[in-house]
Amino acid sequence: VLVESSGISEPLPVAETFAFKDEATGASLGDVASLHNLVTVVDAASVFDQLRAVDALVDRGWQAGVGDLRSVANLMVDQLEFADVLLVNKTDLVSEQQLGAVERLLRKVNPAAELLRSRYGEVDPADLLSKGRFDLRKAEQHPQWLVEGREHEHTP
Repeated sequence: VLVESSGISEPLPVAETFAFKDEATGASLGDVASLHNLVTVVDAASVFDQLRAVDALVDRGWQAGVGDLRSVANLMVDQLEFADVLLVNKTDLVSEQQLGAVERLLRKVNPAAELLRSRYGEVDPADLLSKGRFDLRKAEQHPQWLVEGREHEHTP
């Protein structure tokens, strides 16, 4: 099963849904499915502009709910830092020098992620589906892991 989240989705809460156990039933999505990869698509042509943006998510209608005061840049960093794969798209719209700068940034934000390049969103499905990169033990070490599950609500 391939799950595509919206452009404003955060990988950490998506991953948590596979580990969270329902208190009433004890059931977990992880009992019937496994998470293999968390992929974030990066627009090589606009990533630096988006990271410099001072817009709040609410300014673009992207907020997760009332009280979501994050900026576009905050959301992008959340998406980049917890991904297993960073798919750098629109590589045809930037020079090799610009692409190098994008990849250096991504390696600083998430040195453990695998970087893949694409043009027009085209990627060999095997590059995403044949190799499981998600590591539950590593994810459990993240300071925010299951914090929201314990509190019973998502706080962006």
